Amino acid sequence: MVDRTRQRRRIRIGLALGLVAGTAWAALEERPERGPAQAATVAALPPPAIITVAPGEPRPSTPTDAGAIAAAPEPERWAIPAGAIDPRRATLIDGRLGQVLEDGTLIGFTLDPHLQAVAQRTLERYAVTWGAIVAVRPKTGEILAFAEHAEGRPDLSRLPLHAGAPAASIFKVVSAAALLEYGQLTPGSEICTHGGQQKLTLYHLKANERLDTRCETFAQALGSSNNVAFARWADDKLAPLQLQAMANRFLFGKRIPFPWAVGVSRARVPTGSRLGLARTAAGFENTTLSPLHAALITAAIANDGVMMAPQLVATADRADERVFEAEPAVLAEILTPAVAGDLREMLAASVSYGTGKKFFEKKGKPRLPVRAGGKSGSLSGSEDGVKRHYSWFVAFAPVEEPEIAVAALVVNGDEWTIKGAVAARDLLEAHYDRGAPDPAERDPLSP
Repeated sequence: MVDRTRQRRRIRIGLALGLVAGTAWAALEERPERGPAQAATVAALPPPAIITVAPGEPRPSTPTDAGAIAAAPEPERWAIPAGAIDPRRATLIDGRLGQVLEDGTLIGFTLDPHLQAVAQRTLERYAVTWGAIVAVRPKTGEILAFAEHAEGRPDLSRLPLHAGAPAASIFKVVSAAALLEYGQLTPGSEICTHGGQQKLTLYHLKANERLDTRCETFAQALGSSNNVAFARWADDKLAPLQLQAMANRFLFGKRIPFPWAVGVSRARVPTGSRLGLARTAAGFENTTLSPLHAALITAAIANDGVMMAPQLVATADRADERVFEAEPAVLAEILTPAVAGDLREMLAASVSYGTGKKFFEKKGKPRLPVRAGGKSGSLSGSEDGVKRHYSWFVAFAPVEEPEIAVAALVVNGDEWTIKGAVAARDLLEAHYDRGAPDPAERDPLSP
């Protein structure tokens, strides 16, 4: 009897210790490595931003209210039927894009009819191997454009959610955030480099006073997508866990709530290789990204470091009764407003100084009536044994008070048809000039 009592006591103690240890481990696992200057915290991913409401009931305004309503007995609840909704089937209804489901429910999309049409025609006109354009309103997460096309492959759909494409130099945005916060760089920090446009080796990580004649500030290096500058700064000022932590804060490796499953963007920062860290920071390897995620990252920087949950369905009405109405929801607090502000100004350098300059100017004059920020990314690789050329561009405008963020990814074969920068730029132009001719009528490869 005494032995059994001792045995039960040991089991209870073991269970208690296991619970404590498990809780502590979970807390540590969810918390990324933090540098001394890091002030922002990563908000835990909430449930998918689709709160169902029983017909006739007021919509909950806080998570607490939502939980209380969810716990109460309800006669009937309506949820977004993800399998039935399809923006490609949307038609113009009372000035907005909507879809009538088989049961008569009218779905109202957040899509802007003009931007959606321009984005879709751009991809179709130039017969891209496959491509996607996503535009987001930064302060709310509303999706303004969700376009896709795969030439000769009508069976492929939801390409904006595909996360198999390399992030390429778009990942430099994440590296820049880490260098601002952990590496204590400022937009005016300077470096002199040479080479590194096509390849990056250990040779490039060592300064060479005789050859290093390309001198740029941190902002200019981001704008020109200077691989060696980012590689050398990462090698000198970042620990692998710090870059990984920043990637985690930008929701790499995380599920993004959406009516449909979103591919998980990947970022694996090597911990035992100087060159591996440097090449990852410069966007050469170890990262993938979906167009939707790219748009959300850009929108978060535009929104003072706060990433909003993406919204595609705005309303649902059935028999003159509103059964669903979306509300903005914070997905993650990624950066402090100060760091996000520095990044916005640095990304403006890409449009005024760097790789995006020729696409956003015509005869020396800006194409847009406002200042824009952006970042290009390009990388060649193989997908299913076929050579692919990935061309990215992310952008937002205006720099001072951003109201739209865009991500464009175009995948070309041996023959290029259009560049990501042109697709993103044309969508911004369409946003600001609704009466202009369709940008899709232009030469796709010219600035």
